[in-house]
Amino acid sequence: MPPAFGELLREWRQARRYSQARLAEDAEVSTRHLSYLENGRSSPSREMVLVLASALEVPLRERNQWLARAGYAPAYTETPLTEAAMAPLRAAVSRMLEHHDPHPAVVIDRFFDVQELNGGMTRLVQTFVTPATPPEALANVLVATFHPQALRPHIVDWEPLAAHLVERLHRDSRLAGGERHAELLRRILAFPGVPESFAFPDPTRAAGPGVALHLRRGDLELRFFSFLCAVGTPIDVTAEELHLELYHPLDAATATWLRHDPPSG
Repeated sequence: MPPAFGELLREWRQARRYSQARLAEDAEVSTRHLSYLENGRSSPSREMVLVLASALEVPLRERNQWLARAGYAPAYTETPLTEAAMAPLRAAVSRMLEHHDPHPAVVIDRFFDVQELNGGMTRLVQTFVTPATPPEALANVLVATFHPQALRPHIVDWEPLAAHLVERLHRDSRLAGGERHAELLRRILAFPGVPESFAFPDPTRAAGPGVALHLRRGDLELRFFSFLCAVGTPIDVTAEELHLELYHPLDAATATWLRHDPPSG
């Protein structure tokens, strides 16, 4: 049976490390009323569901789930990216990717699936993969990082980077739930050489606002700093779940390589 609204509220509050007093203050309700909501002794209004979800910065998909558990209709649409209504968003994202060239950039969804690459990222991937790399290994950022025939052999200090990514997956799985996250976790843990400790969440593995990526193949070494950008103030679930991962050079040699025209032949 799906969790009741009160259970969802308590789980999210605890995941955000909020006390009842802090959440009550942010949502401008009494701690007593908040306790009643969590214990199922009171039922929330539609407005209260949205106020609490906003205070806890709950993603739009989960806000719809909160509303459903409380007996209300969804508040946010989920429009497939291929629909005509999403054409302005697709065009804007494509322009951002183009403007980031020659620096690599990639658009991913909430499951780390690749939606679009810019020219810089295409060149980077083509430089470090081989014809033996299965195409499906490059369709997901996590799989590309963990797969022994994708980028993993070329990532210097692979384990700290992998630890950061797996912690992101644990966090997303804990907050959003769902079989897809669990399936992705099982898939990457099954690759050879993955530490057994990665099967369990560990907040100490979380990195700062960005991640360093050091790649090496033969005499070529490239160093990047990457961070995620989200679509601001979205009112659509699909739009909110799109993220741009932008890469910037960490040294002069990488910057020079990025500006250099790809070799012909």
